[in-house]
Amino acid sequence: MQKKKGFTLIELLVVIAIIAILMSILMPALQRVKRQARTIICRKNLSQYGLASRMYLDDFDGTFPYSFSWLYSRNYSGCRWHDKENNLTNKPEDAGSLWPYLKDKDIHLCPDFEVVAKMMGCRNCDGTTIPIEPQYSYCMNSYLHGDAWNSVPAQYKTKMEVLKKESEVVNPARVFFFSEENSWSIPGLSGAGINDNNLRSTPNCTTDCFATYHNTSSGNLNNGYANAVFVDAHVEQVSARPAGNTFIMSWPSGLPIPESGF
Repeated sequence: MQKKKGFTLIELLVVIAIIAILMSILMPALQRVKRQARTIICRKNLSQYGLASRMYLDDFDGTFPYSFSWLYSRNYSGCRWHDKENNLTNKPEDAGSLWPYLKDKDIHLCPDFEVVAKMMGCRNCDGTTIPIEPQYSYCMNSYLHGDAWNSVPAQYKTKMEVLKKESEVVNPARVFFFSEENSWSIPGLSGAGINDNNLRSTPNCTTDCFATYHNTSSGNLNNGYANAVFVDAHVEQVSARPAGNTFIMSWPSGLPIPESGF
């Protein structure tokens, strides 16, 4: 009877080497697919935000929600976006004006944002260190019935103070309603990083700006893109670059647009 021949050590090593080579080829592709899937979820979330906002506007005669109370009714802290204890599912009594159109929907957190925000560890909020456990990752354009009129030159302020309605937005397809921010400041763009769910950009780029963590590598998170839903409810990719681009897409009153050097 002929004895069965097994694998030699060299043959096993060759097989292992081939598997290792295949894994090294496939892993980057798999990572790209996972990132693309997370980005698709983020865009779908914003699409749902657009639909919810559309219903709100229809119910309130085209009047925008206030940018500091659309999510939470009380403006008591800038850390609520990552404060698990104050999640609105657990504390519906703190809900803001848009929440009835958004509740019971699993659309409030971009998976990519959850990954990058947790890199920050903990954050000091009102003297207390709170773990970063992202709950809400989308921010409203603060020029839409918001507080951002104080961020522009005096000659623009009066006009912005009275802007309340969708019909007053000159180009709804180019003015964003909700978008994303980083959880850190961005060198060269002066983005302050998300500290609430209100995105207040300025002509001189000293405050908030669009996120930069989509469609980029984990080692280059300052040079990617964000997603945004616009006043007309369409969703697209947007860029914080060049500096000032976030403000241009925030400004609802059309030309002239305030310049950066005031």
